[in-house]
Amino acid sequence: MSSIQPRSGKFQLRVVHKLLPTPFFFTFDSREAAQSYGDQLEALLAKGIVPSDLLKAKASSPSVVSVIDEYTALAPVSDSDAALLGVVGTEVIGLRVSGITYPWVEGYVRRLKVDSNLSPGTIRKRIGALARVLDWHLLKTIGNKAGNPLRMLPVGYSAYSGEDVRLLPASAEAKTDIHRDRRLSVTEIQAIHAALAGVKRKDRERALSVDPAFLLLFDLILITGLRLIEAYRLRVTQVDADMGVLRVEGSKGHRGAIKPRVVPLHPVMRDRLRQWCADRQGLVFPFWDGNVATEKQTTGRLSKRFAVLFEYAGVDDFKEHDLRHTATCQWFELRDDAGRWKFSDVEICKIMGWSNYSMVLRYASLRGEDLAKRLE
Repeated sequence: MSSIQPRSGKFQLRVVHKLLPTPFFFTFDSREAAQSYGDQLEALLAKGIVPSDLLKAKASSPSVVSVIDEYTALAPVSDSDAALLGVVGTEVIGLRVSGITYPWVEGYVRRLKVDSNLSPGTIRKRIGALARVLDWHLLKTIGNKAGNPLRMLPVGYSAYSGEDVRLLPASAEAKTDIHRDRRLSVTEIQAIHAALAGVKRKDRERALSVDPAFLLLFDLILITGLRLIEAYRLRVTQVDADMGVLRVEGSKGHRGAIKPRVVPLHPVMRDRLRQWCADRQGLVFPFWDGNVATEKQTTGRLSKRFAVLFEYAGVDDFKEHDLRHTATCQWFELRDDAGRWKFSDVEICKIMGWSNYSMVLRYASLRGEDLAKRLE
């Protein structure tokens, strides 16, 4: 099957056939020339003949590992994608780009389920990372990523099918996506604040050290829903206490894009930040040295510190990132004197830095007991 598309004053022929390992693209000066070559090629393929020039193209196809290396060196790649591609690279050793066909993709997904027993979410991340590599390579080499087989997988491909389950080893079981909806209760917040204030537990030899900066960091994330990296990277110039907002730089996307946003501050937090920043310059918090190269180390160190805090406070099954669930619910629960919502769904998306409404459904961990009270 062939198709022709105009491209920059020329005509690109795309040929797809079961005998070909991947879609092939050819550029011609005229539509007639493209059509003529396409007709001749289809006639040969119908007879089971693969032209020698296509076989040479297959042989000269670069290795996937080399393309991954080139992509990570030249393209803006997030830390998470770089880590994923390091793993994917070990799984595609010996594979050439021409070998990434739809049957290979289906087989790769099945191996991730049956051999590695990965969760659907992890499978989607690996496929997504590899798909971005191939998109980049196809755009760079032929100017068109339409033939990327990794983009042709159907909706729900990462879920375990009956056949996947049948092929699993006896010791394994089908994985499913687990969506965390953990949020703090009032009692848990009080326990955390007590631990931050240096109150010693009866069953412990000593209390946690008191650190005003860490207390402020916790409360800032709890109240605003900032990501950890957004919070510790804040600069004094981004705190606009007069306007009552934070001008957040935002996190980098997988293309390196930075999404700035404005986050409103509760009056109490606004006053605390005004006082805290009064005699400070540069960074608001002392946890990071301002060097991009140390961000990952800083995030890891602070995440471990939060884990120690939550454990000491007796808050089980809670991670630092879960604070965003709590903050999201608090934004939703804010009412004015007339009982109306203070913020709309769209406004909360903007506050939290989301471009996709599905994130609201993921993070809004509304408790059934809280909803029941509204019926009283």
